[in-house]
Amino acid sequence: MIIFIYMCILALNIVAIFLTYHFLGKEMDKKSKGIFIIVGIAIIYMLVSFVYWIGTKDIELGSSKNFGKNLITFTFVPVNAIVILPFLASSYRNLQAGRLKSVPFRNRLILLAIVLVVLLIMECFYFKDIQTGIYNMLQNAKAITS
Repeated sequence: MIIFIYMCILALNIVAIFLTYHFLGKEMDKKSKGIFIIVGIAIIYMLVSFVYWIGTKDIELGSSKNFGKNLITFTFVPVNAIVILPFLASSYRNLQAGRLKSVPFRNRLILLAIVLVVLLIMECFYFKDIQTGIYNMLQNAKAITS
């Protein structure tokens, strides 16, 4: 079961990277694309980790805390990246090519920031439930094997 979950997380990450790479277009060199993707995913990873910390700081999880944190974080980072990064990449490509002025680009950034904040707020409340479910699942698995 865990292998299936990890394979799905890997597939989500590949989709997020591929979509972002595709939306950056053919005009941009591979190094710039790579930097854009790495920085974008790193920022989303930091935001999701911070939101996870806020959402689960009041619950005691014992030894399963790291497993749940990693599972949740590595699942939601590519999901958020799929929602945000391709549109940001497309807007950035158009800005670099001169097809988009700075004011509409700024407005798109504000819209993406609002969408990301709404997603992170929803995830903050959801993380506590997910983490508790993972903890209960691990406790049941330990009880069965004992």
